[in-house]
Amino acid sequence: MSEKIFGTEEWAKELIESLGEMQHNGIGDGFPCPRCGHYRMDNVLVRNALSRYASVYICSPCGMDEALRDMAGREPLPFLEWGMPLGFLEEEDEDVE
Repeated sequence: MSEKIFGTEEWAKELIESLGEMQHNGIGDGFPCPRCGHYRMDNVLVRNALSRYASVYICSPCGMDEALRDMAGREPLPFLEWGMPLGFLEEEDEDVE
């Protein structure tokens, strides 16, 4: 990962897409959905949804949510609200306390 400022949208997208690279290389098995954080990902990667906004596979319910938001003309879920970056941010908050 390049030097992005921790806690920014750019940092979050790069973090998420680093998982996408792992998925592409066949080593992203067993991870929760990077968008919602739930363990809903199918073991066969291509049975999941490809995000419209980041180069990463997400679970089918999140893929449906992205499609419906897009169809309704709504803004996409900000990357900082995705489960994967939230986990890192919560961990950082715990370290500060």
